[in-house]
Amino acid sequence: MEFYQPELNDDETIRQEIAKPGKQVMFLQADWCGDCKAIKPFVKDIKSSVTAAGVNWFDADRDANLAIAQEQGLMGIPAFVLFEDGKQVDHIGNGERLTPVQVMDWVAENV
Repeated sequence: MEFYQPELNDDETIRQEIAKPGKQVMFLQADWCGDCKAIKPFVKDIKSSVTAAGVNWFDADRDANLAIAQEQGLMGIPAFVLFEDGKQVDHIGNGERLTPVQVMDWVAENV
């Protein structure tokens, strides 16, 4: 099974993504995180579902983008975060292990 390889973005790029009009989904993770590793084999499919719905997707690293995580009140990872018109409107994940079904259900309901 192939692990999803998140794209590294700097804080300014992430702020620009968040600020875009419409819906955006951010995947917040870290390489050392066991629960992040557990979901990564399924993230490619999750991302495909998000982008198929016409929603922008971007990645963030909890350590490299700590300022973003703090600004958004996100300390638990992995997290999938929904933004709409520059504001965080929902997220799933707060440091617990997520199943692919939980995340896909969240995508279906929110994206």
